[in-house]
Amino acid sequence: MADDSVIAVAAANFAHTFPSQVLAYISKCVKPGQNIARLQTYGMADGNDKLLKSLDKIRPSALIGVSIDVPPSIVAEYRSKKIPVILIDAECEGASTVTTDNLAGGYIAGSYLAKSGRKNIAIVSGRMNVEGGFNAKKRYAGFIQALKENNLGFNQKFLAEVISYSYNEGAEAMLKFAADGIQPDAVFCAAGDMCAMGILKSIRELKLAVPGNIALIGYDDIDAAKTCKPALTTIRQPIEEMAVNAYIMASDEKESSLLNPIKKVFRPEIVIRESA
Repeated sequence: MADDSVIAVAAANFAHTFPSQVLAYISKCVKPGQNIARLQTYGMADGNDKLLKSLDKIRPSALIGVSIDVPPSIVAEYRSKKIPVILIDAECEGASTVTTDNLAGGYIAGSYLAKSGRKNIAIVSGRMNVEGGFNAKKRYAGFIQALKENNLGFNQKFLAEVISYSYNEGAEAMLKFAADGIQPDAVFCAAGDMCAMGILKSIRELKLAVPGNIALIGYDDIDAAKTCKPALTTIRQPIEEMAVNAYIMASDEKESSLLNPIKKVFRPEIVIRESA
């Protein structure tokens, strides 16, 4: 039988900002006697094997997956043992989903930059064709849709994909644009605010001004977005509400999550500050 005191939370890597914040908010929700078992897949090919091993070893009462793709066969295996699967920023038949409308988030960012007169807009995205690429693909698609509606083309040279959504990757992506002769007048960092702050660092090193030469929009609205210089315009998703809803589905609504998987979609919004 499943252990009702244990909720498993799985992510590719909890060192990434978004999964770590989700885990922190879920941890605040746990009731006396409940525990969180962290599972890291590291985006490796054997990541799903780890999920199956946890099923046999930990026997959690629920599995919450954060930005990871869990195949239908594993969801079915959990469900066969009366263990619901709740996915944050991912979807799978038989699993409940908690997400922000990532398509809308990308669209809002692209539309804002296009309507502000920017013509050569770059995007720094998470990898789209890998495990956990669900949100990256949606944000990119919304961004491209907004450019098309504003009669702007998009050259794939203006796309950079990053692995870890990290500060250093953002800095490196911006420097690579410059080294390759790519000169955007705006950057949408769909890979999160921490990555956007790395982009900001490199823009300064290139002796360019934000937003004068390059406008910059991040994603998530983490606390540091308010305090960096200049303060970061970003697409806010309600990370705490997403985490709390996933916990409720895994705990208070466990039985209904099993019988009728739930899909909860939050609406993102733009937070306009100094960078765009």
